[in-house]
Amino acid sequence: MVKRLLSLLLLLLPAVLAAETVTVSSQADFDVLSARITTLAKSGAKEITVRFAKGTYQFKENQLEFKNLSASTLRLSLECEGAVFIPADLGFHSYGDVLLSLKDLSCKDRLSAPIQVKKRPEIVNRKSGLCRVMTGGKDLSEKDANGLYVILTQWYRSGRYPVQKMQGGYIYFTAQGVTSDGDPNHDIDADFKFEKVLPRYSLLDSRKAPANLHRGTACKFLTMFNCYIGSFRLHGARFLGNGGEDCLMHFYANDATSIEVSGCRFEHIHSDIIHVQRTNNFLFRDNDVEHSWRQGITVDYFSSGAEFADNRFTDTGLLMENSFCLQLRGGHFLVHGNVFKDFTYGAVGIGTHWKDPMPASASGVMEKNELFCTPSFNRYLMDSGAVYTWTINRDVTIRDNYIHDIGGYGQNRGIFCDDGTVNVHIVGNRVLRIRNFYCIDLRKMLSIESDPASAIRKVNVGNTLENNTVDGDIRFWNRDE
Repeated sequence: MVKRLLSLLLLLLPAVLAAETVTVSSQADFDVLSARITTLAKSGAKEITVRFAKGTYQFKENQLEFKNLSASTLRLSLECEGAVFIPADLGFHSYGDVLLSLKDLSCKDRLSAPIQVKKRPEIVNRKSGLCRVMTGGKDLSEKDANGLYVILTQWYRSGRYPVQKMQGGYIYFTAQGVTSDGDPNHDIDADFKFEKVLPRYSLLDSRKAPANLHRGTACKFLTMFNCYIGSFRLHGARFLGNGGEDCLMHFYANDATSIEVSGCRFEHIHSDIIHVQRTNNFLFRDNDVEHSWRQGITVDYFSSGAEFADNRFTDTGLLMENSFCLQLRGGHFLVHGNVFKDFTYGAVGIGTHWKDPMPASASGVMEKNELFCTPSFNRYLMDSGAVYTWTINRDVTIRDNYIHDIGGYGQNRGIFCDDGTVNVHIVGNRVLRIRNFYCIDLRKMLSIESDPASAIRKVNVGNTLENNTVDGDIRFWNRDE
């Protein structure tokens, strides 16, 4: 009997040893976590579960970094319920009363609410690039204005310009290459010239805090590069702020049955949130994204099987750049059950630009999502849609979504199929209360076909429109209509 028990224990021992639990209860534990996981994986662990104790942890640049792991049966899970991650050197502080009530976002820089100008921006000195825009704020000298930027809306994006001074009811700033009658993409007055509306601007304050306060400097929390593993899961974490303009997480060239980010909160993220490149089977589920500054999650051409389910995106794209909550270029994606509320340019962008030489890879389904903006939201750019498609797609279906109350200042649609979109099927959507343009819009752009820079030779083909409910106009021009 004893020999049989010993034999059984010996058989079970490899499985027991293969399952590892790591507890993180201090900053010191967190600082060596990458190395510890890598060591366990290389030693043959089949399952690694990391459990974080409740608390706040600071992350440095690439705090968690996994490269070239080859452990095809490894299941790696980070369980982070109650853990808050902030960038290194981040202090929770208040500057007190700051110019034009700049909002303290408890992160590196601060951004004011949008301010509607009462007069068109002016070029003061074309040679030096000196410009000005009206403001009701107090005067500031050149020294006091150092570190302030004007974020000025320009059609479908915003420019960011350093403030020189505030004087006589004007903010003076420099914008190199401005022109009054040239390319509107580089024109401080593009809003007025495109849609005859006055622009909005915000002030970005990136001045240094007092010596006893700190600013967050780290941008990237996690990098997973060229890993061949069974699965990865990050669950329950709260991320508060970061610095830089790259991304908070980067998954590149990985092979796994599932890479999951679930049950997390992302607040005041300054950079893009997640880049997924050459990585299949990415799952983003039941997360909250609030007050993000730039792009949300981007899935590249060579990634397949991404799924976004039951997430909530609120108040995104604060810098008023040409950004989306989701930007999807890969194949076989599924976007369902999400809520997108208050976005500056668009909520979901699908496909590739007509000049992009990459293969047409965007395919998948976007269904049963809600997309809308609240009446008080005013960070709009122009010439977009809640759902936006670029020209080149392989096979995309947009169905059974509820899109409503999209406002803006000019040509903001519910669904916008731009630049002669191909291979998009729009079925069974409710698109209501689109305030200033088409509910659904596919415009004919045959000139693209003859452009030497074009990567596509036939536009406005392969699209269908069926059983949608709208209370406004539709423009849906296929090639031969």
